[in-house]
Amino acid sequence: MNRALGAGCALWLLAASVPAPAQSSGDLPADPATGSSTAPSGDGTIPAESTTIVPADTDQWLEEVRELVYDTVWESAMHVDRWFGSEEPDVAYEQASGSVAPGLLWDRYDGLHSLLRFLGDVPLPQLSDSLHAFIGRLNPEEFVSESQAASGALPNPYAPNPQDQTLLGIQYYQPLHPGVQWDTGAGLPLNLSRFDPFIKGGYFYELGDPSEAVLIWRQDAFYQNSQGGFGVTSRVDLQRLVMPELLLSWTGSTTYAQRSYGWNSYSTLDAYFAYAERRAIVGELEVDGATQAAPPLQDYGVKVAYRRSVLKDWLILEVRASLDWPREYLWQRREMSPGIGVGFEMEFGSDVFLARPVTF
Repeated sequence: MNRALGAGCALWLLAASVPAPAQSSGDLPADPATGSSTAPSGDGTIPAESTTIVPADTDQWLEEVRELVYDTVWESAMHVDRWFGSEEPDVAYEQASGSVAPGLLWDRYDGLHSLLRFLGDVPLPQLSDSLHAFIGRLNPEEFVSESQAASGALPNPYAPNPQDQTLLGIQYYQPLHPGVQWDTGAGLPLNLSRFDPFIKGGYFYELGDPSEAVLIWRQDAFYQNSQGGFGVTSRVDLQRLVMPELLLSWTGSTTYAQRSYGWNSYSTLDAYFAYAERRAIVGELEVDGATQAAPPLQDYGVKVAYRRSVLKDWLILEVRASLDWPREYLWQRREMSPGIGVGFEMEFGSDVFLARPVTF
């Protein structure tokens, strides 16, 4: 996955949370990327502080399900790695992390549909500390070609081809020096009816101070038959920390492949507002199109999401409203398409709260 934006990819029901204590003048403000008011630790993560009251019986079955998912992921990776002679201790594989996210979405254009996304990332210490394996149900247009805006755990409703696939692969990350990194990966969909492997590589450059403003440029090259063959994607991100609780982010991206309709492009403008008790509100404007498509302007619209931890710090509820104007064919009339959605994200291997929506 694109880790530039990471510096910059299951289960539910509601519960009440306790009010946050009043901040003193010495308290730290909330971090827009995480929604936490706790100072970062030395490794860049933010210690979680529980803000929910949970009945004992609910706590037990939630913990058991999460533990089952987590153990299945890291133990499977450990067994596979040991086939190749690994003698690393269990703790090396317990660094696995990921999430499971079910959701229910409706919009006027596509109607009602349920969905499930998941992603598991596991280390492979026998081979390299920079090499990780992954398995997830994702949209290849977001993960392989990156020709659509990343949508977190649940799909982007504006994507012209939102069909998810279960992908299995490996990813290698190599920091060159501060602000510069390259990565490469390969894998294939777990589909017995079609063999469609992919390979990709990318380079990104970051300039600026995260406490003020950051400019990120990323260049990717990829190959997958279903993504149009060989292709390239260029992307620019500009992030501005307006205040400790508010982050603004603009993204512009364009992709060209052997069998694409010209340059497929999108642009987004996001506002992240994070505040106490592991909560966040996010708004986004998005425009999608392709230079040789008919019509070139495929869709434009706005989305707003509210996100917060419920029951457990690692169980996150998100509700979303959207309004867009899609048009895929010339004979279609462009009409307003309102939408609503609800999603839940169960994190495992980590309980760091991220303001990035899962339903975008």
